[in-house]
Amino acid sequence: MTARFFVEPEQIAGELVTIQGAELAHLAKVLRLQAGDVVTICDGTGMEYQAVLEEVLPDVAAARIQERITSPGEPRIKITLVQGLPKADKMDMIIQKGTEVGISEFIPVITERTIVQLTAGKAERRVERWQRIAQEAAKQCRRAVIPKVHYPLQWRECIDEYLKDSDELLGLIPWEEIAGTGIGLREVLTSALSRDDAGGIKDVWLFIGPEGGFSEGEVQQAATAGVSAVSLGPRILRTETAGPITAALVLYQLGELG
Repeated sequence: MTARFFVEPEQIAGELVTIQGAELAHLAKVLRLQAGDVVTICDGTGMEYQAVLEEVLPDVAAARIQERITSPGEPRIKITLVQGLPKADKMDMIIQKGTEVGISEFIPVITERTIVQLTAGKAERRVERWQRIAQEAAKQCRRAVIPKVHYPLQWRECIDEYLKDSDELLGLIPWEEIAGTGIGLREVLTSALSRDDAGGIKDVWLFIGPEGGFSEGEVQQAATAGVSAVSLGPRILRTETAGPITAALVLYQLGELG
């Protein structure tokens, strides 16, 4: 298995790739790769490049592309996880496991039952940390795109963002209060697919509450915006497992896993 590195598209010029910054440090100081070693390069657009290192200098490494392929590790379905901000370091695990499953974007959201209080500076540092975790997880699970971690939003701001493109989105909000009603995730996805005439569902937003879940008012606001409340069954999932598990269920039901 070759080492994997992420670069910006502008770092690829014809057949030549340049690697700098933190990725160079990982290449040279941690992995101790040298000229002649084969590496995998990802440009963040879904493309992968098999390349051979030509030189490794203190401030830059250069590699020559041997093969270009569309990454098999990126799902066709784009999933955005709107995650009620949890306590402690639970968001670390949510981003790590969500990236492994195939989530494309993470939006931390502050809800009525959010306990964590973040200053602007602390929020910025958290986002930087979460973005690093997403990058490390993307490398580990052989994805070609690093999921984007957004700056935390207030609940109303998040609903407004959803409404900007809601005609093209499928919004789902798992809610324990409707367990046993027959409005399950499978049924809602099947119904959405039967109504779809544009070649399949392509963009899904999942809304997951913090510890304590969403309030009834928040679920009603989401419903007014066109988000479908769904049941995940009789068992209550913890906030740090609900997002990755729901994303995996959606991708499985839509043919992207299994």
